[in-house]
Amino acid sequence: MSQSREGAILASWQHNAAPWSDLVRRHGIASRRHTDPAIVQAALQCQPRSVLDVGCGEGWLCRTLAAEGLQVTGVDAIEALVQRAREQHPLGHYQCLDYQALAEGALPGRFDLAICNFSLFGDASVSRLLQGLHRQLNDGGTLLIQTLHPVTSCQGDYRDGWRPGSWQGCDGDFRDPPPWYFRTLGSWLKLLDDSGYRVTLHEPLDPHHGVPLSALLQCRPDHLLHEYHKS
Repeated sequence: MSQSREGAILASWQHNAAPWSDLVRRHGIASRRHTDPAIVQAALQCQPRSVLDVGCGEGWLCRTLAAEGLQVTGVDAIEALVQRAREQHPLGHYQCLDYQALAEGALPGRFDLAICNFSLFGDASVSRLLQGLHRQLNDGGTLLIQTLHPVTSCQGDYRDGWRPGSWQGCDGDFRDPPPWYFRTLGSWLKLLDDSGYRVTLHEPLDPHHGVPLSALLQCRPDHLLHEYHKS
């Protein structure tokens, strides 16, 4: 069942690549007025020279960081999104790779910073990816994850598990929303610890209501811890 849900995530994004790209272009998601600057600021504070954007979508973050003089590579499993990214950023570097291929080392090279910005929806696929990203990071590198804050996105059920997706609040010709795997904050921290990372948590707030808009996890590979969990 979990595998079929993982497949449904990709199928949904394949169906909805065009309206999603249009929504991003129109700045159609209100919360992103705060979460977009949060991930850009967090990335720049790491002072990387090279960046890997995992689940880059139509490439807005790649374009933003490239404009800051960084060497950026974007990967996404959805060919239509990768093509849109290439069209908008002809000098950029984009590849169509799913998380399984990325976890298995299909992308050559290493990076100072890897970013997963609202791009981790699955269960087993996310666990494999986090393990595999160790080989993509230079010594001293960082992984940044921004995701829905578990407290404000739990919908009254604060337990790990698959949840139905929704396009509520997204204006456009969307259909078949992707399912997603909900993790409590404790489960995120345990997953990252099990994957060999030391984590610092940041919580970007809605400036008007004072509630967290996202969980922003700054993860430093601990190679000794990583080897311990593998053994």
